[in-house]
Order: sequence, then C-alpha cells, then structure tokens
Amino acid sequence: MSTVYNKTSKLGWIAELNLNFSRSKEKTFLSKRNHIGPLTIQRPFYPEGEICHVYLLHPPGGIVGGDSLTVNTNSEEFSKALITMPGATKIYRTSKNKFSEVNQNITIQKNSVLEWLPMETIIFPGACSNISTKFSLNGNAKIAAWEIQCLGRPAIQEKFNMGEINLNFEVWRDEKPIIIDKFQVNESNLENIAGLRGYPVLGTFVLSIDDEQTVNTIRDLIPDNDLYVAGVTQMDYLIVIRCLSFKTHLIHKIFKNIWVKTRHLIAEKQASSPRIWST
Repeated sequence: MSTVYNKTSKLGWIAELNLNFSRSKEKTFLSKRNHIGPLTIQRPFYPEGEICHVYLLHPPGGIVGGDSLTVNTNSEEFSKALITMPGATKIYRTSKNKFSEVNQNITIQKNSVLEWLPMETIIFPGACSNISTKFSLNGNAKIAAWEIQCLGRPAIQEKFNMGEINLNFEVWRDEKPIIIDKFQVNESNLENIAGLRGYPVLGTFVLSIDDEQTVNTIRDLIPDNDLYVAGVTQMDYLIVIRCLSFKTHLIHKIFKNIWVKTRHLIAEKQASSPRIWST
C-alpha cells in the first residue's frame, strides 16, 4: 500500500517516509509505504530472492536549513530487508543558524534482519543540522548498519570551517540502550585530540555479532594507514567499528570489506553488492 502527501512550511520542506516490511512464504515484501514531501523510494526488487532491496531517495536538491526529514521503518518478524541509496545525501549551507532536522527511526522485530547501508552524507561549510539515527532491536533481531558523514569536500580541499552539526547515533535492544553516541561538530573541535583530530570524514558501523574471533577478523581487515584511524569494539552482542579518515572512499572500502566478510553471520547470505554501488 502506498500513500502520498505533500507538505511544506514557511521554513522548508517537511518530508516523512514510513515503511513496513512483512514476510510471505517466499520473500519479504513492503506491506506499507507512505510518504510526505520529496522523500520516497524506488520500487523494491529482489536480486537475491527472499531479501527485499529498497533504494531510499532523498530530495534531489539536497537539504537546507528549515527542512525536516523523518524516516520510520519497521521490520516484522522473519523479514529480511536491505536499504541503501543511489547517491550521497547533501546538507547545504544555511543562513542565520537555521537548522535542518534529519531523524531516522529503525525498528527491527525478533527473528528479522535489516541491513542499513546508505551512502555518505556530505555536509557543506556553513550547514547547521541535527542528524539522529536510532535502531530499536527486539529479541534476537539482527542489523548490519553504517553511517558516514563527510565534513566539507576534502577532494577539493574545502573544509568545514563554519556551521554546526549535532550527531546522535543510538542502538537499543528490548528498550535498553547499547550505544548512545552524541557528538557536536563545529569549528572549535575539528582539530583537537578529543574531537576529530583534523579528519573530515567519520563513520560508524554496527553488526549484530557476538564472537571474539570475528572481532579479530575485522581488525585484520583494517590495515594500518596514515589516511585513517579505526577501532573495533565488542559490546552486548554487537560489534562496533568507528573510523576517522581524510577520504570518504576509504571508509566505504573498509566498511564494504567488513560487510562482505561478515554478511553470512547476519543475513545468512553471501555478500552480493547492490548494483547501484557500481554506477
């Protein structure tokens, strides 16, 4: 079922997307889809049979101050879904400290699997935004989920030298917190040792795996390199990988390699990269 609404405000776009994944005998299907404003998906498809692949489409013109985007997904029991994007999300410079809001609420019921593998978010100098992603797992639900933010455009030596970004990343299981990461990015903490240490790209990747051998395998997949720093932690049936880098594609490469190596432990499938990643 698909329902479409259009809504704007004097401040900017108000966009909302609600998705519900259900399971039939043969496959996972999208049992509910409604959206408000310029936030939608391409038609689901099935390159792997039972797993429902969905491409999330953000506003083509990017996000500016005053815009509000909300994504709500629910994965019902025994469903398997993969969500990615055809391109990077862009948050542009705003005026008068007018903040944009991006809220992503991902719920995964017991015995279900969700892979949340978006492209990076490019945050332009002067942007002001509150970005929040919350994963709510129930029972033995499994996720493979990453978030990558790029401050400025390092490829052309553009720095994030003004603006403010408030990042919130949470993982909960059975209404109990496992991770609550809150970080404010502004010009004052880009260089200091307690902040970003001068790295313009940051990424977090979480996997529902409780296995020390897999932790060691993941560490072996992250070779020493002067262009990034990374750490791997095991906590409460969850492996957490955090990375800072000078280049976005390096974090993508690290995360994709980890996903390829561990996917069978999450989705019980060998990795088959979404075709959109190759275009």
